[in-house]
Amino acid sequence: LESQTACGFVVEFVDVIATHNMNPSGTYKGTQYKYGWNVDGYPASAMYQEYFAENATNSLYAKLPSDLQSAIIDTKVISGHGKTAGETNFTSTDKLYLLSTKEVGFDVSYDSAKAETRKLDYYLEGTTDEAKALRVKQYNGSNEYWWLRSARSGGTYYFYYVYTSGSDSNGSANYANGVAPAFRIGS
Repeated sequence: LESQTACGFVVEFVDVIATHNMNPSGTYKGTQYKYGWNVDGYPASAMYQEYFAENATNSLYAKLPSDLQSAIIDTKVISGHGKTAGETNFTSTDKLYLLSTKEVGFDVSYDSAKAETRKLDYYLEGTTDEAKALRVKQYNGSNEYWWLRSARSGGTYYFYYVYTSGSDSNGSANYANGVAPAFRIGS
């Protein structure tokens, strides 16, 4: 799927390519989180470190064909923060990344970065039901939840995701939801 911007084309995977949690249950920076955490946002998440960081342990970018890699340009990615005092939005520069609530057409009140991103044109038109249908992705032949990079600012362990029907939802960071990256092609 693609959306055109002034800075190139944003391309997203049509379907989910893997499942993973944002962050597992456990201790982070001395605090125990029963349901995972959104502290330090998407760029500090276990998922980001596994798949998207420059030195990711299981880099999705490295698995792409070299001719596609050479067409992908860096993207400044702005991600929202959770409820932890003193946090501000996070910025990373990535080849592949997860989409945000705003980019897929959701207007949610607890995404602190929604004013710093815009809806991709792929999601601009249509009725509510048509928009929902555009967001449905599958994994192994069945509709699958898929993560967005947006932390829910109303708690310390929630991230947003797209529900199997194409609606927005948020859940614990330790859920194993789908991974559906996006990237930009340009010059």
